[in-house]
This record gives sequence, structure tokens and C-alpha cells, in this order.
Amino acid sequence: KGTSIPFQKERLYQYCTLTGDNPVHYFAEDYSAKNFENRPEFNKLLNFIKSNKGLVQKLMVLRWDRFSRNAPEAYNMISKLAKLGIEVNAIEQPIDFGIPEQKMMLSFYLTIPEVENDRRAMNTINGIRKNKRQGRFLGVAPIGYKNERDGQNKPIIVKSEKASLVRKSFELCATGNYPTETLWKKMYLEGLTRSKNQFWRMLRNPIYCGQIGLKAYRNEPEEIIQGIHESIVNETLFKDVQNVLEGKKKVQLKRSLIREEFPMRGFLICNSCGGNLTASCSKGRNEKYFYYHCQNGCKERISTETVHTTFTQWLSDISMKPQIGQLYLEVMKDIFKGNEKERDSEIIKLFLELSKTEDMLDKATRKLINDELDKESYNRIKDTLQKETMNLKVRISELKETESGFMEYLKYGVTLLGNLHYYYSTSTLEGKQMILGSIFPEKLIFNKNTYRTAKPNEMIDLLCTVTKDFGKHKNKKVAKNGDFSLQVAKGGLEPPTSGL
Repeated sequence: KGTSIPFQKERLYQYCTLTGDNPVHYFAEDYSAKNFENRPEFNKLLNFIKSNKGLVQKLMVLRWDRFSRNAPEAYNMISKLAKLGIEVNAIEQPIDFGIPEQKMMLSFYLTIPEVENDRRAMNTINGIRKNKRQGRFLGVAPIGYKNERDGQNKPIIVKSEKASLVRKSFELCATGNYPTETLWKKMYLEGLTRSKNQFWRMLRNPIYCGQIGLKAYRNEPEEIIQGIHESIVNETLFKDVQNVLEGKKKVQLKRSLIREEFPMRGFLICNSCGGNLTASCSKGRNEKYFYYHCQNGCKERISTETVHTTFTQWLSDISMKPQIGQLYLEVMKDIFKGNEKERDSEIIKLFLELSKTEDMLDKATRKLINDELDKESYNRIKDTLQKETMNLKVRISELKETESGFMEYLKYGVTLLGNLHYYYSTSTLEGKQMILGSIFPEKLIFNKNTYRTAKPNEMIDLLCTVTKDFGKHKNKKVAKNGDFSLQVAKGGLEPPTSGL
């Protein structure tokens, strides 16, 4: 009772009628009174006072906890308003500032709400630590998991559709063959849309091997608790990854599988049987000869020099024209800016909803403390509001994750498509294979000095084969070496690695 905004407004106007005071303006604040900085209506109030000097002599609130729940900030604001000639007072807890002893009552009125806040914060911390000691993860689920409720309606995390990508990240990292940044880019393209720092923290998080970290608090030391959720990786794999990240484990690729002489191994298929082409070396009297050949025993056998030279020339032929790249960039900028505005607007709206929900829970807790609400009703309200709060936080987190540096990827992708032959020919072995895997996920077929793939990608075909005046396709093939398919990997082209 006595906390709703309509009730407060009614009581304030009744007070003004009884005292003969003239209400100049009414401000309704629906934000927590923990501080003044993040209270939009209170800031409007201050601006109104400054813009109408001499008009306002009093600022009235129902009770002092409606003015502030932070004693030091409250005293500072009272002093600030007094310098503007304005007295602050509460109609249900009036203070006579002309009597020095009354200031003791003001201290009492201002301190009690702050103590209540501190007590709730302490109870919240203790509750969180208690649940963590029971192995229960609280908060927004990390990627690879999602928030659910168990049979007792208590929060728990379960595997999500991203769990397989998280596990793959750990498995690849444990090999020691991938620098963190390279692995991040690779997994980003596969759908694990995290920032570089978020990806690194993911690989460090023991939650994925079924454990929960409990930070040190007061006299309690830091602990690692066995969680009740299902792990995505086992402890051995998790420890291997930590060793790799700390530089304690380095595993080199076998030269028989990955060699500088065969960058296209794994990306070519046999023109005769459709099987994969492998590669090998034969020794002559004075030098070695390198070939790509069918692993199924077909007669397909091509010199690596011929394959590589023709491929570089082919990349040069199919590169995107600069004017097309610039137009594409401008169009995508407009589209992305529109999406960004909508996303930012949605995040602001969700934060406002979250603030209101948390304030409602705060009010319900006060009612319980003041015996204005029974325990059963409070628990029902609490469960509903906590679930709503969790859903809002998850949604905000999801929207924030879409801040993926889209234009960085787009600009690099356009530059790459305009200079395919240069990037490829100057890359390291790893860089070449990343370009091949990103732009040509469908295997290439090499036959009679021509390249082709199973089916063309219409979007890249359009970007790379239009005429100077942005008209229709040329009648002849742009790539003189044959048909092609530039199937771009899902998620876009990755930015250059250190080898590019």
C-alpha cells in the first residue's frame, strides 16, 4: 500500500490542497531511487527548475525513500537544491529544517532504505552463492546452452543447438594447429557468432566441462563446483585446451597430410569418377616431381605446376570489378544501418522493460518486509518476475551479439573478391586453404586446363561478371577457363589472417 504512482500523486495533491500550496508541476518517476544519475524524470525535474528560476520553492515527495535510497547522494542533492532556493520534504515523514535535532530524523529516514537495499543485495549474493554450491548455474546461459527450468521450477541450463560448434572449437583448439584468432574466424563462419574476446573466454570457461566457478567472497576462498548441468566437453579435453592456450602444448601438422607443395589437396575431385584427388611426389635423378592424382586408381594425374598456374589465372579472370564492389558496399551499408537502428531501438526498449520488472520485484519485496503481502503471493510474483527478467536479459544478450563488425567483414570480402589472385598467390599455406574453403566449399574439377564446380552461385556470378555499365551478363564466359561456382561460406568472408 502507498507505493503505486497514482496513490502517491493523489496524496501529494491532497496535501497541497490542505496547505494551500500551488502545484507547479508533477513528475512521475518509474525508475529505482538508488541514484539520481539514471533517473530520466528527476533529470527533467532539475532542468525544469533551472529553466524556471524563482518559480519553485518546494519539492515534495510522499516519503523519503521515494526521493532517494542512497543517503550520501540524498544529502548532496538536498544541498544542491537548497542553493537554488528549494526545500525538499516528505509529506508522511516531514522534517523541520529549522530545528537542528530534526536532522537526526532525516538521517534515520534516509538510512533505513539504504540499509534495506544493502540487506537485499547481501541476501541476493548469499542466495546466488548457495545455489552455485549446489551446482546450479544462474544468469544468462553461455553460448552452447540455453536457460530452462527443472521439475522443481528452479533454473538450469541445457545444451542448445550451438553445443556441437562449441565442442568442435575445443577439439580443434586442443590439436594445437590453430592460433586462437584463426580458429575464431573459422568457427564464426560456421555459425558460432562470438566476438574474438568472447570466443577466447569461452575456451577458458569451465562451465563447458561441467564445472562452475565460485569467486572468493569475504573470508571464503575461490572454489570450483561440480555443476548439475550436462557438460559439452570432458575434463581431459578442457585441460588440453588450457595447455594449448598457455603455450604448454604445441602439435605440428603431419607433413604427409598438409604440405606447402599441395595447397589444393582436399579441394579437387576426379573428372572421371568424382572421387577426391590426393597428391604425391615422385623422385627423378636430380629433382622431385609433384602431382595431383585420383585416390581411387583412375588415370587422372596432373602436374601441380599446371594446376596451380591455371588456378591463379582463373582467379584473376573471375575477380570482381572495382565499380561493382563499391556499389555493393554502398547498398549493404544502407541495409545494415537500417538494421542497426532497429536493433538499438529494441535494446533500449528491452532495458526499460527490464528496469520496470526489477523495480516491481523491489516493490514486492518491500511489501513482504512490511507485512503487506503474504509469503505465498510473494513467491508467485517473484517467480513470474524473475522468469520475465531472465527472458529479457537473454533477449538483450542475443541482440547485443549481433554487433559483429559486419562492415569489417563486408569490406574485406569485397576487397578479396576484387583481388582473388593476389591474395591467393601471396598467402601462406594456411591462408590459401582458408580462401579455398571460404569461397569454394564445393569441390573443384580440373579438366583440360579448365575449372568448374557442380553448380554456379548466382550472387557471386552477378557480382563478378557484369558489364561496365552494370548491364546484363556478357554473352561469353568471363572465366575463359570454364564454368565456375563461387559458393561463399555461410556467415561471409573472414578477415585476413596473419598469413594474408
